[in-house]
Amino acid sequence: MKLNSAVVSLTNLFTRSEKSESEQFSDLYNKYQKLVRSVIFQIAGPSHLSDLVQETFIRVWGKLPEFRKESEISSWIYRIAVNIALDHLRSEKRHPTSSDSVLEFKNDGRDLEQELANRELVSESLMALSTEHRTVIVLSLIHELSLAEIAQVLELSEGTVKSRLHYAKEHLRQFVSELSEKKRTL
Repeated sequence: MKLNSAVVSLTNLFTRSEKSESEQFSDLYNKYQKLVRSVIFQIAGPSHLSDLVQETFIRVWGKLPEFRKESEISSWIYRIAVNIALDHLRSEKRHPTSSDSVLEFKNDGRDLEQELANRELVSESLMALSTEHRTVIVLSLIHELSLAEIAQVLELSEGTVKSRLHYAKEHLRQFVSELSEKKRTL
């Protein structure tokens, strides 16, 4: 999901609103819950997903008065979601197993068996990456953020993001190549 398509004016959502606080929270949650759920799932896997999504929205709502409006609210929410996912991985002292992460693909008429095999390959490939590399791949290839947007979300320089993305893609190529080689020898 592009940041530009997820942008919403805080002024319109909150300051001029005659809605109750709970209605405002509901609007915020409904607007961004898919984005938050997706990024947390793809970085941290499904374990504790609901708790991590809830924690993200509690943090977003609690820190909303501190939002400086220097960036888009979606960038700020991405950042909070990514931090919570990474904090969870650090606290668990583990990386999710390949069975923890199954990416959603649209069924475009391909053979279901082939689609499932592709999902498993993508999941295994992502889980083989370091957390830093998996995070930039998820934000770049799955959420389609630009280098500048990823740099803003992760609070890194564009050069660092570009480097991590390059090495992540190299590791993915190597992993897929090794996996293909193993399948040929079987």
